[in-house]
Amino acid sequence: MNNEPFRWITVYSAADAVEANIVKGLLIGNEINCQLLGESLQSAVGEIPIAQTEVRVQVYAIKERHAREILLNYSQEQQSALDWVCPNCNEHNGPTFEICWSCRTPKND
Repeated sequence: MNNEPFRWITVYSAADAVEANIVKGLLIGNEINCQLLGESLQSAVGEIPIAQTEVRVQVYAIKERHAREILLNYSQEQQSALDWVCPNCNEHNGPTFEICWSCRTPKND
């Protein structure tokens, strides 16, 4: 029996466990079984190289294509929600701020 379709493939490397669990929830919500690798290494940040503390999201090879489509949409949404810089005081503001937190200047769209 060929188990190739049921081997685990890494489809996403998250910077931290929070983001990895967001991605996991997204995939599970779309009925894609997944697992996280490296989540327990998050407590070792600073003790081991940062590259080794990434949390990897894995899916079965048979679901890789569908998972990558979902993750492409996720990445595009994340990029559209970028910080903005206040034109008055040059302070960085989160994407949800409509008014600068520092000087109260409205966001220019």
